[in-house]
Amino acid sequence: MKLCLYYRGGILSFLLFFGIIYHVAAQVISGRVVETGGKGIENANISVLNANDSSAVKYGVSDKQGYFELTNLTNGIFVIKVSCIGYNTRLLNNIKLTGSSIKLTDIVLGAELKELKEVKITQKAPILQRKVDRLIFNLNSTIMANGASLFEVLRVAPLLTVSDNSVSMVGKGSMGVMINEKLINLSGVDLTNYLKTLRSENVEKIEIITTPPAKYEAQGNAGLINIVLKKNESLGWRGSISSSLMQQTYSSYNNSLALFFRSKKINSTFTFSQSNYHNIIVESNDITGQPNPILSKGRRVTTTPNLQAGLSIDYELNKHNNVGVIYNISHSKAHTILNNSSSFNTGSTVDSVLNTNAEILRPVFTQTLNVYHDLNIDSTGKKLNSSVNFFTNRPEVRNNFVSESETTDATVRNNSLSEYKIWSVQSDLTLPYKGATVETGAKYTIFDNSADVEYFNYANKNFVLDNTRSNKFNYTENNLAGYFSMESELSKKWTTKAGLRYEYTMMDGYSPTLNQRNKRNYGALFPTAYITYKANKDNVFSLNYARRINRPGLNFLNPFAFYSNLYSYSVGNPLLLPSFSNNLELSYLYKGMLSFTVFAQHTSDLFSSITTVNGPSVISTIQNYLSQDNLGTYVSFNRAFFKWWDNSTSATFFLVSPKSKIQNIPTENGVSASFSVNNSFKATSKLSFYINYSQSLPSTNGNVYTYAQRNLTTGARLKLINNNFIISSSYFLGTVNKYDIRFNDFVQTIKTDYDYRTFNLGLTYLFGRSKVSGNNKNISFDEKRRAQR
Repeated sequence: MKLCLYYRGGILSFLLFFGIIYHVAAQVISGRVVETGGKGIENANISVLNANDSSAVKYGVSDKQGYFELTNLTNGIFVIKVSCIGYNTRLLNNIKLTGSSIKLTDIVLGAELKELKEVKITQKAPILQRKVDRLIFNLNSTIMANGASLFEVLRVAPLLTVSDNSVSMVGKGSMGVMINEKLINLSGVDLTNYLKTLRSENVEKIEIITTPPAKYEAQGNAGLINIVLKKNESLGWRGSISSSLMQQTYSSYNNSLALFFRSKKINSTFTFSQSNYHNIIVESNDITGQPNPILSKGRRVTTTPNLQAGLSIDYELNKHNNVGVIYNISHSKAHTILNNSSSFNTGSTVDSVLNTNAEILRPVFTQTLNVYHDLNIDSTGKKLNSSVNFFTNRPEVRNNFVSESETTDATVRNNSLSEYKIWSVQSDLTLPYKGATVETGAKYTIFDNSADVEYFNYANKNFVLDNTRSNKFNYTENNLAGYFSMESELSKKWTTKAGLRYEYTMMDGYSPTLNQRNKRNYGALFPTAYITYKANKDNVFSLNYARRINRPGLNFLNPFAFYSNLYSYSVGNPLLLPSFSNNLELSYLYKGMLSFTVFAQHTSDLFSSITTVNGPSVISTIQNYLSQDNLGTYVSFNRAFFKWWDNSTSATFFLVSPKSKIQNIPTENGVSASFSVNNSFKATSKLSFYINYSQSLPSTNGNVYTYAQRNLTTGARLKLINNNFIISSSYFLGTVNKYDIRFNDFVQTIKTDYDYRTFNLGLTYLFGRSKVSGNNKNISFDEKRRAQR
């Protein structure tokens, strides 16, 4: 009830705010642009010009029915210019405003009669462009613009790193993905499967946002990308069906279906995917540098069947109001067989060996529901967007393991069941004016989560609950956020944007098993600022700043232990604090192809895992113990050398200076560097191929030393049957992931081989009208990512 009252009150507040602004505004000129037959003309340009010197006073665009409305006009004599591609331009002279608004009669545009003898495209947009708060990657200027999936395209976009199951930003880690400014509420395999359903020919550009503005959640240090789809899509149906095979040591597959429908009133999208990933991981975890080394090696074989479906429907009530609903559901059942051997030594002598065989089940059922309303207040772009969002999932772990040594024989069942429920309600108001665009909004989020950890010992042919190693934990969190931002084009050369976001958090963690409660309330301000200087068409400079927060994942807060074998377990920490970071970036863009960025970051109260060795026991805990300063550079070069060859090359370099609050954890200043070279080739209009290489050099970060890693990917794409049937193949070759975690008393070396030789074969068939876009709207719901770590 309180939530409903809050939502209703928030909407009324915004409407009242708009009402005040609207009523104090100046005069209005409104009307309708139509064809000779009376049909409304969409996207007609309406310009209000000063009658004395023809200088521009106001500008607007007609809506789908041809209506327009120009506000904030003062007294005077004006000329109204109405134009649209394919129609003759009309001028309305001597339009006088003397204290009251004017509603014009229908403005009729006749068809333009011109013979088009030949059309030649002499110049494409530059591959890279800079806006005040983001970098633009123009897909239409690349070979990847036709015949590829969106997932393939992201591999060649600057500042992005793409793996089989994730998309990340250089220096930022995991990140959010938006379609037309709305966050996609998917992650992991579900996200990659969805991106594979979108085609590059329907994408106009990709916007890369390294420091998100105040409008977006301050949570996490991750960036955002916004995928902008092409407009003016046809009415009707479009669809695609695809199937792919991935061959490593074992075979995996993915099948997907996407349907898009658009009418004058309805935009809708339906997606469905069914996959089964079968992989093997060979790993080792060695603790050395102490009198009693522990050497561990293991092998995991995992099968993960997964089903995912999504439905999105947007309905246009009238020219001012849209309503819609988005529903996503997924269900996966990961099944792992683990074989692990841990050797406990004294010096170089083996004292004992503990062999652990485990069967681990991880079923996860996830649902996301968004209901939204968009109010287009007038034709100048004023709008109010409101939504209610709900997310729930039930990640479960059933770990049955047997640990055996010469002196030990134990059969254990360690289960964990969590249930996450997240509600949010939000409203965003956009007010474009002649001198500036104002954005303001509010959001309220409720987390209601529970976890139940059970530990059973096998005795007398039955599993008996061990209450000393079992625990229940309940966690609630309420976040209230509000923001205000303003963007202004000061001149043709200077553009600025600044914003301020405030978030207040109320959290409560309670363990009925321990009768332990931890409550904390805190608020914080998150300023953002951007300034862009366009010296000329070839040289653009930008400077931006943002403050961010990283709250701990909900599973990090549970205070009880979860075991991987008889002696190794991990423990959460209900006293974890959020970490805060300040980010500063200076960027330079040359001729739309060379981008150079220098960035600095200071982070306080970083939380990370700590390993403690107590005899045979290896315990992993998590604490706030680090502060860190980063200074780095990023360079990218994107250019089409020829019509048949695109190149994307990038390199990054970091200097890291950490400080530890814990004496047992030494830190040292370090460096990190990596580079990648991506080449796309167009052999014929039907056949294209690519070859990509990336390498990260050895690096030190805090008390972690990471070894070098390199990856090579090559592939080809063939289009048949009027470009509607696409055959793609690729081969990936990588190296193992290896790093050291250094403590005063020992070094923990972790080495993981993810079976880095992969062959992919994919078949895709496109049907229906190629320009039907469907409804790709998604609602910003960043909080759900904290329940999916």
